[in-house]
Amino acid sequence: MRRIRNYYFSITNYIPSTTLRGAILAEYYNQTGKIDENFYVSPAYPIKTAPAHYFSPAKERKGDEFIEVKRILEKKEKEFEANKPIEEIMKLEIDGKHPKPKIGSLITYEGETDKENKYREFSSKSIIQMHVAIDKTSISSYKGMLFAYEYKEFDEMWAIASDSEVIDTVKRIKIGRGKNRGNKVVDVEKVREVSLDQSKGLLYCLSPCIGSLFGKTFFKAKYIIGDKSIYSGWFTVDSFSGQKPVFETLREGSLVYVESFSNEKSLMPAGLNFMLRISDLSSILNKVS
Repeated sequence: MRRIRNYYFSITNYIPSTTLRGAILAEYYNQTGKIDENFYVSPAYPIKTAPAHYFSPAKERKGDEFIEVKRILEKKEKEFEANKPIEEIMKLEIDGKHPKPKIGSLITYEGETDKENKYREFSSKSIIQMHVAIDKTSISSYKGMLFAYEYKEFDEMWAIASDSEVIDTVKRIKIGRGKNRGNKVVDVEKVREVSLDQSKGLLYCLSPCIGSLFGKTFFKAKYIIGDKSIYSGWFTVDSFSGQKPVFETLREGSLVYVESFSNEKSLMPAGLNFMLRISDLSSILNKVS
């Protein structure tokens, strides 16, 4: 959330991994009395939608149409392996223009041509509601305690979860901060099992990614093409449990050429390092939609 005086606005058009995982595990605990600390789930994005990467730029600087050469990440990985100059690899040109990528912007797949995939920037519907704090003794409102909250409206969404009893058990969850702020009931459906390539090479960050943290190294990167963001959230896994750190990460949609991995899945329960080796965005969206 982003606060401007007494107004709270959502800064994302998706459900963060930590929010979704917490809601799923809370319902799993209610049903079974157990907690699976190793369970992980990616951020939930609107159907056929994912964060844009460097090589899926907007056609125009202020436009909402995005374009991606088919199998572009597969081609770029081969260029990295051939040790081409990084300047040459990162060169972007569309119809004689040099667009600025919008890494991390959510884009929705709309179709394709013989050579390109077409996307449009995602925009969610939102509702702003006013709330007032009430004194339980006098049953009257507090002065200066009027708040406005923005609520995002979503239809179907998709996420990737670990193969676990958790996802087989939980069919419905509640997401929100109380009955007056959200508290939305969400149906959870296990659609299919997919095989995802998480081997080294040119990888796409579906979530925020970080190479090292708290003195531990999780992957070594030769090249990084991405933007940065700030991570803030409770850790509820492994030796990090109970901490609420704030640190800098690579934002969703970043590309990382990984030379080696170490404990590659240990941060996934914290909503970090969902890294996939894909040929282009449409290849992952076709698998999960």
